[in-house]
Amino acid sequence: MTTETLLIVLAVLALFLGLLAIRFHVGLSLMVAGLVGIVLMRGTDAAVSTVANQPFSTSADYSLTIIPLFILMGVFAVHARLAQAGFDLAARVLRRLPGGSALASLAGSGLFAAVTGSSVATVATMARVSTDAIVKAGHGIRLAAGVVCAGGTLGVLIPPSIVLVLYGVVTGESIGELLLAGLGPGLLTILLYGITIVLLVLVGRRRKARENAALEREPAMAGGAPSSPSAGADLPEATEPSEGTRQDRPDLFGFMLLVVIFMVSIGTIYLGVATATEAASFGAVSAFVILLIRTRPPRWARAIKESVTEAVGLTAMTFLLMAGAGVFTYFLALSGASTAVVDAVLAADLEPYVVLVLCLLLLLPLGMFLDGISMILVAAPLLHPILSGYGFEGLWLGVLIVKVAEMALITPPVGMNAFVYSGAVPEAGLGRVFRGIVPFIVADLVVVAILILVPDIVTFIPELSSAK
Repeated sequence: MTTETLLIVLAVLALFLGLLAIRFHVGLSLMVAGLVGIVLMRGTDAAVSTVANQPFSTSADYSLTIIPLFILMGVFAVHARLAQAGFDLAARVLRRLPGGSALASLAGSGLFAAVTGSSVATVATMARVSTDAIVKAGHGIRLAAGVVCAGGTLGVLIPPSIVLVLYGVVTGESIGELLLAGLGPGLLTILLYGITIVLLVLVGRRRKARENAALEREPAMAGGAPSSPSAGADLPEATEPSEGTRQDRPDLFGFMLLVVIFMVSIGTIYLGVATATEAASFGAVSAFVILLIRTRPPRWARAIKESVTEAVGLTAMTFLLMAGAGVFTYFLALSGASTAVVDAVLAADLEPYVVLVLCLLLLLPLGMFLDGISMILVAAPLLHPILSGYGFEGLWLGVLIVKVAEMALITPPVGMNAFVYSGAVPEAGLGRVFRGIVPFIVADLVVVAILILVPDIVTFIPELSSAK
């Protein structure tokens, strides 16, 4: 790569970051930056031809049919109140555990993230409601911030995951096997997040008890009467279960219907009955039928219209990101930057796991500017060839890259989820938000370390399945 080409690449990258800094849409930022780069490299005619053809070449790929189908399935499920049913059941079952409200909020964020496919959208939607519920239960706003920001990242691995679908499209890995490969790491992440919440609540209670004991000793040492133990700070904790008993009965039927949709969509992939695209269509149809069952006939037309309108908007946003990433990726290939980076890394002859860690660390700064979908579209075409060249298994790589990409959204000082949360809950303050996130980052690091040490967690379900 010549000096002139290098300067063009740096200028285009600077333009891209500048557009993001002024809050330009990510998809359009990628497209404009790539367009300018192609103009500088090949002239206006080549640039116009690329931008004219890219949207069609992106959307005409049959494998991408799975994206609008999964989105439609999720939107139908939300409008049928199935996600709410799952959240209510989680709140009911978990209310007696330490931090039950936080655990239920984690479940709600995970369900919403799996439906929307966007971590940032989940945080923006769940921030206010979850924070109020957790604080009302007697826990601090730092815990609420950590739960909401970390919970938004769960949908990246729990099928149906739009991010895993896009990774498969970009890299050529089997989409069905990727969706199944995300199950083990997703459940492991939920387990460690839950353990983190319980430990934080127990430590908080112990600290509070020590502070109360110290306050009770002070009047006694001063000659005053000790405070009554019956009026301590434990009163809100004692009333939490009784509040739970007054809740309405959870929607068990709605939760069972949610399980049915999961089995129809993901179960058919596991059994080899259907490809990923066929399974997504089965899931969308089953969700549509359930929407009709759960909605009164006079509201059918309105519910269908709202669902389709929302699904079209989410699909259009996703495909705009893909079209913009396509133009930008074409520019990088045209300039030779992608090939130069891959060749340079392979020629360095570093230890494979050193390269793996360095490549994963490169994703963290991207969390300041991009959401998970955008990061995968930009980074996967570059990182996948490098790491595949060192002999790493494709499915395992995909899950690791996607997991760290979402982890980047909560990593200080650049995590986008933290900024979104602080905007939705201004009283939290960015400093407290990041302090609340830190324990969940530790949990994520443990998950990544376990996945590196025990890759079978990623691969054992696809190997047992008959996925096509």
